[in-house]
Amino acid sequence: MSNLTIHPSTRDNSSHHTGDAPVAGPLVSIGLPVYNGERYLREALDSLIGQDYPHLELILSDNASTDATAALCLEYAARDPRIRYYRLESNIGSLANFRRVAQLAQGTYFMWAAFDDLRSPTYLSACVAALEADPGAVFCCTDLRLIDEEGQEVDEAAWTHGIRPQGRTPWRRVRAIARASYWYDVYSLMRRQMLLQTRGLLPVWGGDVVLLLELCLRGRVLYVPQKLFTYRVFPHKTQDDLARGVAAAQAATAVPVSWTTLTLELTHSIRLAPLTQHTKLLLILRFLWEFCGRNALIGSFIYAEGTAGVRHALRRHAYRRSLALLGIAALGSSQFQRRRLGAKLRKELRRR
Repeated sequence: MSNLTIHPSTRDNSSHHTGDAPVAGPLVSIGLPVYNGERYLREALDSLIGQDYPHLELILSDNASTDATAALCLEYAARDPRIRYYRLESNIGSLANFRRVAQLAQGTYFMWAAFDDLRSPTYLSACVAALEADPGAVFCCTDLRLIDEEGQEVDEAAWTHGIRPQGRTPWRRVRAIARASYWYDVYSLMRRQMLLQTRGLLPVWGGDVVLLLELCLRGRVLYVPQKLFTYRVFPHKTQDDLARGVAAAQAATAVPVSWTTLTLELTHSIRLAPLTQHTKLLLILRFLWEFCGRNALIGSFIYAEGTAGVRHALRRHAYRRSLALLGIAALGSSQFQRRRLGAKLRKELRRR
């Protein structure tokens, strides 16, 4: 597939010139994949080029949009030399487009940006300062505020359970991910070299969670408590809606929603971590208990999924994978049923 580069530019990692004044500091690469984003794109671009940390490059990859996205991107690229705009001739799916902007990045630090999210002007400067002060940290996140499709703030308590995978040990960070219901931190500022040590975004349901886990197994996570990141939620979107755009439009099969497959991929990430075999075994066992057993939401998804993932693996003659998926399905379903029975008994006791 050929790609059309609309606004190429060159970079170095040491300085950026704004007028006649060189700006010191590490280069930050921001990758923004977009498809038909005209409704929110201008506001998102303004929040990114309006950062008080100027040493950045903004990589826009247009996934063959059919609306005014191309015109907006060209308008911004024409007036800001820090912007590189690429347009694809055909839609390659959101996953491939997310991977593409990361591959085009040149900076010391990298951050994905969604075309419908916003960053406060001090977001990058706060995160860069934190990462520069702690060389052992892999990425830096901030507190967030949530808005809906119309830009109105929404109840954060219903959407933020379990995020912020902090902790000085791999286990504390793994546990935070295992207990979460939502994972936003793939949009954090990360060290690009650490990102390259992971498998990147995989073509599986929840590939962003897999990436987060692999990063968290390689170093500490920093947290800036100010609400510098605004994330837009779409409460009416289903899991199937979210999964539909992951694969390319012309792909024979979409990426299936499978929580058992995600669980298996997460355990594989632990196996690949730069830790001792003993530590990895303990982490896998504890992670499975937290993710499948104690996380009620994930347990309910696994219970609803049943053995669909197992049957899919059997059709591909992946027998070892089938056994692993069967074990995950059994663990998640048994714990979900146990909790449901316990809730029913407690309800009956309250009636007496």
